[in-house]
Amino acid sequence: MHEVSGTANFSIMKIAFTGKGGSGKSTLAALFVGHLRAAGHRVLAVDADVNVHLAPLLGVTAESGAALSHPDNAAAVRRHLLGDNTLIGGPDRFVATTPPGPGSHLVTLDPADPVLTGHAVALDPATHVMHVGTYEAENIGNGCYHGHLAILENLLSHLNPADGDWVVCDMVAGTDAFANSLHAQFDAIAVVVEPTPESVTVARRYRELAVAAGVDDLLLLVGNKVTDEADRDYLRRELGTDPLTALTLQTGLRRARQSGRAPSPTDLDDATPLRLIASRVRPVPHSRREARLRELHLKLATKTWVKATHGDVTTQLAPATA
Repeated sequence: MHEVSGTANFSIMKIAFTGKGGSGKSTLAALFVGHLRAAGHRVLAVDADVNVHLAPLLGVTAESGAALSHPDNAAAVRRHLLGDNTLIGGPDRFVATTPPGPGSHLVTLDPADPVLTGHAVALDPATHVMHVGTYEAENIGNGCYHGHLAILENLLSHLNPADGDWVVCDMVAGTDAFANSLHAQFDAIAVVVEPTPESVTVARRYRELAVAAGVDDLLLLVGNKVTDEADRDYLRRELGTDPLTALTLQTGLRRARQSGRAPSPTDLDDATPLRLIASRVRPVPHSRREARLRELHLKLATKTWVKATHGDVTTQLAPATA
């Protein structure tokens, strides 16, 4: 079991897939997981879309009782993450931005890690799948999906994969990641964009917000469902730049889905886009991520509802590392 001594300082390979709903981000995330598995990496795949598409695409039934955001599961994960960290004050005082500190337990991708054994489905010893969950009947009229995502933020900030490990997250569609700290949790954010006005508009807005949040250098624009050079020209013109790569319409993928089979990189005419995406991911320096997450934590700490529910959470911050 890994514990934090002082403040954690580790490199993480975490990538999120986002974009307009229907752009193919879940399928791209599933294909990327398949690519990493084939390359021999340990992978944690996290389905964080309210529509819960990635888990089924990987062959996992997303049962509501197994959702990471289920109150019992979220409480259990927070109890584990808390460890002996006295700065937090107890598992019920976790907020979305609560960081690891002295005595916190970090989560690894070791198949024996208690968070994986208790809250993930193993596709094989090196590949695990989690899903955050979706709206349930009891959430009608009094639930917000951003609240569901808080446990994911806690998990991501307490992850400590080894070199060569990957975390692949299928994010909520659109720009919702900027409503919390998720935009600051990743080493790369693949924005999947179709050659349509609606999809391009979402991609441009995502880039604008990424600039404001200081994470625009982490964006990877990935074209999808591109049919010809006119589509490529359209994306280039409307985005003001060439996408990193683009996938054409793939008959193999359509046949896989029609047959109920999980999509695989072998269904692609050419898997080069997946390799190119992987080659562009670099760990964000710890000092940069810590500074941004501390800033977001202090911002959240000013909220009236946080003070009323959790008290002064500024005390959860350990001294900043150099």
